[in-house]
Amino acid sequence: MSNFSFLSPDFPDLERLGRFAEIYLFSDPHGCLTKMGLLGEILVTYMVKYENIQLSEYDATQHLMIKHLKHYGLLPPETDGILYQLRKERNIAAHNLYESTELCKTLLQPVHQLCVWFVQTYVNYKFEPAAYRQPGDIRKQRAKLRHDHAQLQEDYKKLSEELEQLKAASVPEIPKTTPEERRQRSAKAAAKMQLSEEATRLLIDEQLRKVGWEADTVNLRYANGTRPQKGKNIAIAEWPTDSAVCKWGAVDYALFAGLTLVGVVEAKPAHKNISSVIDNQCRDYSMGIRAESVTTWGAYKVPFLFATNGRPHLKQLEIKSGIWFRDARSDSNIPKPLKGWFSPQGMLEMLDKDIAAANQKLADTSFDLLTDKDGLNLRPYQLRAVEKAEEAVINGSHAVLLAMATGTGKTRTALGMIYRFLEIRPF
Repeated sequence: MSNFSFLSPDFPDLERLGRFAEIYLFSDPHGCLTKMGLLGEILVTYMVKYENIQLSEYDATQHLMIKHLKHYGLLPPETDGILYQLRKERNIAAHNLYESTELCKTLLQPVHQLCVWFVQTYVNYKFEPAAYRQPGDIRKQRAKLRHDHAQLQEDYKKLSEELEQLKAASVPEIPKTTPEERRQRSAKAAAKMQLSEEATRLLIDEQLRKVGWEADTVNLRYANGTRPQKGKNIAIAEWPTDSAVCKWGAVDYALFAGLTLVGVVEAKPAHKNISSVIDNQCRDYSMGIRAESVTTWGAYKVPFLFATNGRPHLKQLEIKSGIWFRDARSDSNIPKPLKGWFSPQGMLEMLDKDIAAANQKLADTSFDLLTDKDGLNLRPYQLRAVEKAEEAVINGSHAVLLAMATGTGKTRTALGMIYRFLEIRPF
């Protein structure tokens, strides 16, 4: 039974592509990846037609169709990330004849989730699929099915030729709903998506690459011989540790800026509370990681700890979304959510900052300029506001609110704070 059987009543062409992708997973991973790519293209084409988005012949490309759907708020980040990864891997496969069974196994589950989201958004929001099952090796049933390479190649050729016909064909009928109803369904269905940890890592790979890291969880792995290199910024997957608490497990990513180990990353499925991972797994991995020439901060060998499930940051789901981060160089630093990743250069700059020395310098810096009659000439209540704000920053606060009435000199007060913070900046 195919994981994609639920598509058969309404979208038989999508079901067929999903089923063939499963069949070819072990015998022809290149064909499997191609069929998943075709499935993504047809799904996007259907969405454009359902939304009655008028496109010129020039605009009717997968990239631009996705761009239009995102513009109208019809494609949440979760599904956009899956489609992007699918399109990228399929292009690599098409041009370089690249094939990887492991990559296809990892991609099949998010493609299945993408189809579930599609059905919930456009057909039946209450639809709940059966649990996803990893396909078995169909070659073990070869005597029964008699699939040979020539037949696979012929099927592949036919499917490729059918793509343009499918795009031009009339789309299946769906229940009538308004665009706003579909946007709401889409967002709610995307929030329910539960990708595996392996699939989550593919999304994290792309996020890391966008800010300057070399990341490929399938190929850039410790077990494959990947090691830090001078002049390269590499996120190396499955780096070993001596963590007794975590049963000598491997950290999902070790971030090396050149030869400097600057961070560890734990990837978790979407339903996990990732904020708690920082002070559990990440903490222990940082203490027990196997690495040469590391600097230590108390019990830690790695300064920066990260945990994520690949989902975009959502304030209403803060502990289960975004990227959680902790600077382990000080025990007073607590985990906090981030909206994006730090670049390698940004992390090296943070590593060079001596926050304790900067705090002490701030405490020792005179307020003379702020009280000088030829300077800012702040009033006593304005000075107290500056002092309280500085006190909050030194104590680790990341947000400070000052409320001052009209005409009480908010601008001068802010200028005073800016001056003092610039005077002691730790870089």
